[in-house]
Amino acid sequence: MATNDFLAGRVILLTGAGGGLGGAVARAAAAAGAELILCGRDQGRLETTYDTVVADGGPEPALFPIDFGGAAEADYERLAEGIETDFGRLDGIAHLAAAFGGLRPLASFTLEEWQRTLHATLTAPFAVTRACLPLLQAAPDAAVVFAADRQAASGAAFWGAYGAAKAGIETLSAMLAAESGDGLRVHALDPGPLDTALRRRAFPGGDPESTPPEAAAAACVRLLGPDGRDFHGRIVGPDDLTTRD
Repeated sequence: MATNDFLAGRVILLTGAGGGLGGAVARAAAAAGAELILCGRDQGRLETTYDTVVADGGPEPALFPIDFGGAAEADYERLAEGIETDFGRLDGIAHLAAAFGGLRPLASFTLEEWQRTLHATLTAPFAVTRACLPLLQAAPDAAVVFAADRQAASGAAFWGAYGAAKAGIETLSAMLAAESGDGLRVHALDPGPLDTALRRRAFPGGDPESTPPEAAAAACVRLLGPDGRDFHGRIVGPDDLTTRD
């Protein structure tokens, strides 16, 4: 994989790092020089992402397994404390973790399923950001990138708890951007339909509009770096950034 120094010297936390988009962002961010902290529920998938990053010649990432569907406040605090102890700084977070079981009517959800999906997809990004906020505010050019999904958040039928959570992500991102002023940069990236396991759960027969996650990963890296300054507080897609040099 080609490398550059776009994120050199920056420490970046990736949630959902074992997923399709998360793995692609990890490779792109490491190739850009970032030191990575990989978070996710599945230890084995995190190790796969770790191996891929190292095989590409990137810096060895740190692994922090955490189940965002049921994590408690102490888990988020332990994550932030570990980052401060091991790295002494944090320059960005990409919130890529989500829970989605497929398209289904609202009436089919149990309360436990609904709450777990909301926790993993909406509450956890808030909790991680809140716990890490002192580290982000101490960095000279920190950024938080939330993964948006405007199709799911539109109110269309059958997107269920995931759709409600993604609508909340748009609001959460806008609120944090408004409260951050000119300090911490906040972005929401809508990658569009991607060829990932999550998308295949929505369209088991295949989605002809889906694309490989690499373009979205490149856009996420751009938002984490200096180019993101022009997109503070906005929901953007990969095409908004990939044309930049």
